[in-house]
Amino acid sequence: MDTFSLKNKNVVITGGTAGIGAAVAAHFSSAGADVVITGRRDSANDVAASIGARAVAMDVSDRLSVESAMRTAAAMLNGRIDTLVLNAGIDLAAGNIDELDVDTFRRVLDTNLFGVVYCLRAGLAFMQAGSSVIVTSSPAGVLLAPGMSAYSVSKAAVNTLVKQYALELGPKGIRINAVLPGLVATEMQQGSTGSDEQILCMTVNGCMRKPAEMAPVFQFLACDAAAPVTGTILSADDGVSAGISPGLLSRAFGNP
Repeated sequence: MDTFSLKNKNVVITGGTAGIGAAVAAHFSSAGADVVITGRRDSANDVAASIGARAVAMDVSDRLSVESAMRTAAAMLNGRIDTLVLNAGIDLAAGNIDELDVDTFRRVLDTNLFGVVYCLRAGLAFMQAGSSVIVTSSPAGVLLAPGMSAYSVSKAAVNTLVKQYALELGPKGIRINAVLPGLVATEMQQGSTGSDEQILCMTVNGCMRKPAEMAPVFQFLACDAAAPVTGTILSADDGVSAGISPGLLSRAFGNP
């Protein structure tokens, strides 16, 4: 038996229309999983069709939208969700505390934090022992920086939720873990501040990943090989969350 197989697994991926979510969906589908992606983009059906998946419209910040969409997605999968990938998220600058845009702060938390809670709560009705939940978090929840309070707080809270819910879901035989992708060439990354050179020096190897490179990490957490793994915050960030990189040290103090 191939414990790394995704064949015949029923998978729902939120935020599956672009970036890491779309790459994970394509990878899972090619590996034999039955995949439903969700998102707000009009392109969702086209994206799904291109990878042999299906799509459902969902706004993760809207509880009623989540509950309706999750029921529809589960029905497409014959009433069973084996893997729930909670990938939808936004990164909006709310500013420093002295000029904080409270509405933006709330919008980020509504999507990144409450979206996870809504989706997990709605999806659990269709999950059973042996199922897996994978949440896309961020090194920003571990490594803080000025002006990123909304995003960092949302991801730090998500990391705590993963550990909390691992304790609660364990007796049901359901695993939950988080992945911390590092610098990945996505629309969200392109919208961040700083040049590529400045951003890349945060990694230990100066590496910008393609979204497809993240997909096997998610596959591991979804497959039976990861049966003992739950409550884990898995850094797949080229060392960003490990500490101060050589590149950053060099920028701060010059070459030794």
